[in-house]
Amino acid sequence: MDVIHFTQGATDPLRQIRTTGAHFVPLADGSGDIHVSCLHLEAGGRITAPSITHAATLLVVHRGITILERAGASTHIDIHAGMGIVVAAGEPYSFHSERDAILLIVEAAELAAHPRGISTPQRIAGQTWPSDSLIA
Repeated sequence: MDVIHFTQGATDPLRQIRTTGAHFVPLADGSGDIHVSCLHLEAGGRITAPSITHAATLLVVHRGITILERAGASTHIDIHAGMGIVVAAGEPYSFHSERDAILLIVEAAELAAHPRGISTPQRIAGQTWPSDSLIA
């Protein structure tokens, strides 16, 4: 068993073209071409052109991000902690965070959202994190 760590201090600055305020650490690799990593975005952090050679699942574990369906597009989706997206290989997108955010990223040749994980109003209505305070 190996213990992995993905707190801010364990990450390294991501120095790619059109990337600002991002820190990254690879966490695990699988057979084939499967990778699991963690991304910390600073407030105002942005990744304008992530690699699209793999399908990717972005899982937000802290705060939130805004996904642009195409780099520079006006159509956007806000993703908060406890939510994620699955993006096909070759599908262009970009994302940014107004506040600091933490994401887990799974990459593989192909990924598909499991039907039980897909958000529907019936499935998610009223759902909260145990730590959320509810005001009556």
